[in-house]
Amino acid sequence: MGQKAVFFDVDGTLIDCANGMERVLDSTEQAITKIKKNGHLAVLATGRPKSFLDKEITKLKFDAYITSNGAYIEMNGKALYNRKIDISTLGQVISMCSSEGIDYIFEGQDLSYVSDFNSNNIKNLLQVFSINPNHLTDINDPNEISANKMVLIFNNDRQKKLSTSLLEDKFNFMNHPGLSSYDVYFKDCTKADGIKKFADNLNISIDNTIAFGDGINDIEMLQTVKYGIAMGNANEKLKKVAYFVTNDVFSHGIYNGLERLRII
Repeated sequence: MGQKAVFFDVDGTLIDCANGMERVLDSTEQAITKIKKNGHLAVLATGRPKSFLDKEITKLKFDAYITSNGAYIEMNGKALYNRKIDISTLGQVISMCSSEGIDYIFEGQDLSYVSDFNSNNIKNLLQVFSINPNHLTDINDPNEISANKMVLIFNNDRQKKLSTSLLEDKFNFMNHPGLSSYDVYFKDCTKADGIKKFADNLNISIDNTIAFGDGINDIEMLQTVKYGIAMGNANEKLKKVAYFVTNDVFSHGIYNGLERLRII
């Protein structure tokens, strides 16, 4: 059968902080333990950086991490890939945000960098996504920032248009559902790219890959792996490209999906 690699999104897949689910289901924890016991790899594939992963996620002891939408890959504590936002772009964004009153978070693996700790927009975002502030700093010198992705928080359409005009050639914008904040990530660096790099590095065939996701930024991932599974609460566009749709994040979707595939 061969060793398989199973990739998991975080928000809306393992947990759903936006809808009050901050704790991983016992069934999900059991499923990941069984994956590893059966000789397969459990890999996180998330839009979050490592600095935004709390103990609810890290306690699952993943074999590897693909974070920041594929811009960073780590296994056994070693970075296999690390695509950073260049200093020039960081400077341009900081200048624009400062003059226009736009809040930002530059997401790094060890630290993430916020525009203003006192901003209500920042405080709200940290609360919604249950982000621990211990790995945050307000350093705003581009030369001291190491970031793979960013979040921009807009107060109006004008601010969004200014930002997209500056960044849309190289970056995608993905709205956080129900919020005025956007993930901003490399167009040519997705979770799918991260999975391909990871699989190539370990000589794992794509035929032995599985992924679970729920959002728009999971589309390429589900199309790339052999078995792309959409959560029951997934975006409808994602469901259309999925191999099948499992139960939602609250209803043992991970465990039931893996059982259906006979991985556990």
